[in-house]
Amino acid sequence: MLPVLALLPGCAAMLDAPRLAYRCPSDLSFEARLYQDMALVEGQRGHAVLERAAGAPDRLLYADATVRAEFGLGVGQRLARLDYTNIPEPVYCQRAAVPDAADAPVRAAPRPGPRNRPPFNPDAPVETNIHTGDGPPGPG
Repeated sequence: MLPVLALLPGCAAMLDAPRLAYRCPSDLSFEARLYQDMALVEGQRGHAVLERAAGAPDRLLYADATVRAEFGLGVGQRLARLDYTNIPEPVYCQRAAVPDAADAPVRAAPRPGPRNRPPFNPDAPVETNIHTGDGPPGPG
């Protein structure tokens, strides 16, 4: 049983999307993880969750209110195009080489992205097995 438990973290890591590092003009850089339904982007200015664009199943196109990002462009799928709502020109970023790591292909992970749980609702009903009332205790 113990060897099986030791393999579980490795299985979870295999299901996760690989980190894709990108370098952009003006010494900007970011990392992205692509999933079936979302992209997680972490950069020097923070973290963004981009939803997968509907109607383009063959393209890696993700967007939110401030940016639209398309991955896997160019020769060898090494480019990403970022279209910001407040910048008139697109920004092209090139995938950075990561030392001591396999060059993973640019594709969405075969699973939905990690979602945050809904916030705890203290007023939600709680089901218990505690019996209250005048009837006989027990099933039925």
